[in-house]
Amino acid sequence: MKRKVFLLLMLIFFYSNINGQLRNISEESGIVTVTNIDSYFDTAKKSTASNVAKLNAQNLKTLTTNVQPSVYCYSNTVNTYGDMPVNLFTDMNSLAQVDNLVTLKNNIEIVIIKIDNASQLNSSINLALLSNFKKLKYIYIVSSIDISSSEIANMITNYDEKYSVFYKIDNGDNK
Repeated sequence: MKRKVFLLLMLIFFYSNINGQLRNISEESGIVTVTNIDSYFDTAKKSTASNVAKLNAQNLKTLTTNVQPSVYCYSNTVNTYGDMPVNLFTDMNSLAQVDNLVTLKNNIEIVIIKIDNASQLNSSINLALLSNFKKLKYIYIVSSIDISSSEIANMITNYDEKYSVFYKIDNGDNK
């Protein structure tokens, strides 16, 4: 019995050590970059960057501020407005079902994910769930609670560098 307990403890120690090392490697490499969208727009406006970078910023601004053909996926219900939607709106509770529920995936360029409460900070944002959205470029997290870019980065799993990840705190203040 003592031997089994010892082996179990060794296994737990080994797993914890490996898991901690992998987490440290991921955090040190800075694989997931999460940018405040307002800062991004301010920097792009002041930048002498290439026309491609400025067009990218303008496209993102259009997607996030202008009315676009969109899909809304909340509580296992999908509503589509307009032909060939480019925006997908969802929340943390519905994110896992998006791939199964949304049929108009071909033109989606941005997924806007709403975080409504602190308990959702313990959830993960699995980007592999969005792999069937072939034109997807942007992941935009809109949180009604205070959250940092590093907290969002820690929530993201299966990151793919083809996506740019942005966030904004929108707690109802008109700042």
